[in-house]
Amino acid sequence: MATPEELKKELEKWVKMLDNPEIAAEFEGYNKTMQFTFPDIDYKLKFIFENQTARLEEGLDTNAAMGLEVNSDLFLGILTGEVDPMEAFMEGELKTKGDMNALQKLEIFMEID
Repeated sequence: MATPEELKKELEKWVKMLDNPEIAAEFEGYNKTMQFTFPDIDYKLKFIFENQTARLEEGLDTNAAMGLEVNSDLFLGILTGEVDPMEAFMEGELKTKGDMNALQKLEIFMEID
């Protein structure tokens, strides 16, 4: 199992990507919260987008625009590029909730290494 610290460390890379003006421009007007739930380690993390920036906060937002439920090891594999997120989704290992169009916008983080 991945630890909360490992997950946060990898997701902080996404936060830092928004320091790039070209990537930040893709998120103009994108003020949404994404809820990550890791049932295997009973951990919840919010990824909050506001004004072309993002931040992470621990906890649950029941009104999040979108959500992902996934085991910690699998998600860490997705974040490090070892696991194909589409394959995980198709196999039912990655469960999504909410606005799929908003969720698809996050693909930019997977495409940039």
